[in-house]
Amino acid sequence: MATNTILRILYLIISLPFLLISFLFYILNIRKTREYFNLCLEVANIRHQNFDERLIYCLYLGEDKRNNIHYGVDFYGIIRALLSTFRGNIQGASTIEQQFVRTVTGRYDKNVSRKIEEQILALLVSIKLSKKVIAESYLSIAFFGTSMNGYIALCCNLKPQIYDLEFYAKVIARLKYPQPSKVDTYWKKKIERRSLWIIKQYKSIEQAESKLLYD
Repeated sequence: MATNTILRILYLIISLPFLLISFLFYILNIRKTREYFNLCLEVANIRHQNFDERLIYCLYLGEDKRNNIHYGVDFYGIIRALLSTFRGNIQGASTIEQQFVRTVTGRYDKNVSRKIEEQILALLVSIKLSKKVIAESYLSIAFFGTSMNGYIALCCNLKPQIYDLEFYAKVIARLKYPQPSKVDTYWKKKIERRSLWIIKQYKSIEQAESKLLYD
């Protein structure tokens, strides 16, 4: 707990200069920042739904494990991803805030300027909306596969019998590996491996918290 507090302070200190730049972009509406920001708030207001806490936790574990520390942009994750890319292993560092912004704006072009603008919007959104609202809003519009834009569409498509941890882990696994129109064995194995990894992380943290509670 103390470590997380220290890390949050460090992230805040690092984020401050970027937050000031973000405010400048918003005030001057550089690259339509204000318009995109308002669009993000509008989508969150309309599409925000309350989801099971287990689903939200699986989202954090699978897509943004430092979500409770950063302020929309994971600077440690960016450095780690860059080093990994230099070694030939391409790795992403997008936070849930960034993924939400990207899905709302529909901007997926792969260039540095788009990435920076996405981070600027993520910082602004993180100030206005809570972590939970951002996560739930993102799940409401995220792409999970063919004919599955948003969690509700996914459930209508899959028609799950039980909403348990295993199902939620497989939902989040589809963010990394969206379900194709024709499901094959290779895709199923990727989903299985990814969901098992998420479940393992979930139970590991759950056990650690239980141990602290009873020690």
